[in-house]
Formats: sequence, structure tokens, C-alpha cells
Amino acid sequence: MRTIKASGGVKKVGPGQGRTKQVGDVRLTWKATGEDTGYATSFYEMDLPPGKGIPLHSHPYAEVFYVVAGHTDFARIDEQGREEWVRCGPGDTLVVPMNALHAFHNRSGKPSRFVSSSVYYHEVLFETYAPTVDADDPLPPARAPTEEEAARYLRVLNEAMTVHVYFPQADAGSGLEVLRAIEARNAATAG
Repeated sequence: MRTIKASGGVKKVGPGQGRTKQVGDVRLTWKATGEDTGYATSFYEMDLPPGKGIPLHSHPYAEVFYVVAGHTDFARIDEQGREEWVRCGPGDTLVVPMNALHAFHNRSGKPSRFVSSSVYYHEVLFETYAPTVDADDPLPPARAPTEEEAARYLRVLNEAMTVHVYFPQADAGSGLEVLRAIEARNAATAG
């Protein structure tokens, strides 16, 4: 009988470990990166505070979400072009097919946590446009963005096409207009 020699490459990433990225006013932590998986997939965890979320977007690869705690609302666009929301709680999985417009927001009054898996190319967006931060640092205080910050946000939405992520808000007249729309979408709902 032949045996295969064990590899030293097996890696454990514990709670609070991984590379954390600041994405607007939320954070995600990479638990498995393309480098870890032969550039086949990447996997992140996100703690989503109440009233926070990621705007409507699409990309040419699927993404899978698994809710661990709390409730996360996912927006999708139906066949008639209408936005509809799907509330997911602990143990629910949401599968977003390639090129499907989607968004996610915590529209409840309590924190939520989910994990997401996609291809390595998804990771490239965050590595390109989101700064790495210390996971233990406090989140930035809630405040209205400056015009300069809003303009930068709009530039990033436009530049995201270079890494094959489409944000329909990129055509907005101003970054403040985009951020106000996101804030309205994040409005708390029952639950």
C-alpha cells in the first residue's frame, strides 16, 4: 500500500484571524484567499452592523452567502426589473448566479454575520480598492461623508469595471446621490 506524504500547507484560520478590508463603512475578513486555494476560490466573513450594506452590483461569477447569525436582507432584480428583498437568517444560504444584480443590507436592528464564497477574481476587487485595516480597530464614527469622500466613492464604482464588477449607480450625477440612495436602502425594517 502506498501513502501520500502529508503536506504542511494545511492552514487553520481562527476567529478574528485573516486579512480585514475596510469597504466603505463595513469590514470583511478573508478566511481563505486565492493564494490559499490555487486561485480557484476565496472566502470571507462579514459582520454587518444594523443599517449597513453593500450597494446593488453584479459580476461575471457566482457568489454564495451563508448567514451565521442575525438577519441579512438580500436584494435581487426579478424578470420584470423590479427590486425584491429576500430576508435570510441563521442557516440560510443565498446563491447569486453569475451576472445577477444583487445587494445585501442589514435592515434589522441587530448585528448580522455571514460568510461568502466566490472565485478568486472577486477578491481582486477588494484588494484593489479597499484598504487593509486591523480588525480590532474601532469602526469609523458614523457621520455624513464629505463631498471629496463621496466623489472618491463614485470614482471607485466607475473604476470597478476594470475588475469586472458593475455598479449601476456609477452613472449617478454625484457620489452624494449614490450614498443617499444606499442609506435609504439600508433603512431598518421590522425584525
